[in-house]
Amino acid sequence: MGLQEYFAQLGRGVDLVAECSGLSAPDLEKMGASAQDAAELIGLHTIYFGPTPYSGKQRSAVNSARRNGHTLSTLHHIESFTRRVKEQRAAWNLRVELCATPSEQVTAVARRRLREMRAPREYCERVLLRQHPNGLATLTVTGNGLDMADAFRTIDHKRPGASFIARMLGKADAATTRTRVTTMVVLQLEDYGTILRRERDDVMVRTTSGAVITGAQLVERACANEGLVTIISRALGPVDLYRFERFASVKQRTMLAAEHPTCAWPGCNTPAERGQFHHLTPWSHGGETNVVNLVTLCSYHNGINEDDPNAPPRRGRLTRQGGTVVWQPPHTSR
Repeated sequence: MGLQEYFAQLGRGVDLVAECSGLSAPDLEKMGASAQDAAELIGLHTIYFGPTPYSGKQRSAVNSARRNGHTLSTLHHIESFTRRVKEQRAAWNLRVELCATPSEQVTAVARRRLREMRAPREYCERVLLRQHPNGLATLTVTGNGLDMADAFRTIDHKRPGASFIARMLGKADAATTRTRVTTMVVLQLEDYGTILRRERDDVMVRTTSGAVITGAQLVERACANEGLVTIISRALGPVDLYRFERFASVKQRTMLAAEHPTCAWPGCNTPAERGQFHHLTPWSHGGETNVVNLVTLCSYHNGINEDDPNAPPRRGRLTRQGGTVVWQPPHTSR
């Protein structure tokens, strides 16, 4: 056989496999094949021409392999990937795709498909310690994402081991940096109305019902208690940003009731369960909705408390000093 004929035969990989029909490995060995080649040919014949519940996929794979001129080497290469797939249907789907893929792209396509088939790794809380020959060790801890992020922020990356151990032993000076998570809601302005003008620090919006309201009122009506809310116009882009985490959570209410079982105003005994939750630094002046800035007040005292922090309290106001909520009498400086 000349080289030209040899190379021509290489492109007939699937046809060479088909010619093994009715033959066994010993038969092929008698024809001069090595034991390994004989076993591999019989194996390929079983896959591409043997009985299978996926005969339609089998025919498709054979036709594609013939059309692409896949060699025996390429067919073996394809099978090195398909045998990694346990489920038969999925294996046949991969085989069909790889047979329809040019030989030079088989590896890339196969690896991509195998990655896609791989089940997502399940993570759980755990700790591992690996000792290294040079006296160092690696401690791997898997835990709550926010807690791990907080811990990571406290580590000095120039001396990670020493700083981590110092913190674990309570010898570190740096305060832990907490990761703040804030909900962001985006409102498409055109879904609610059109922008008319800007007044002071807000925008005026004409709603689809014809009413003119501020952007803050629009946000309050659309999605109260959602953290941060941004109004975006499809034509103008971002219009304004609003904080809207105004109301105390159930957990905060429980903590506040523990601090003040009754209204915190001096002399008032209205139970906390019938009270309201007041911002010491008013929400309108940037006060946060957290326990330090909240206090339990009855509806009456919540109404008369002077909210403007820059004005003298006409009827008194509550403030927090040194961790304790105190009443500031009228006509006194803060």
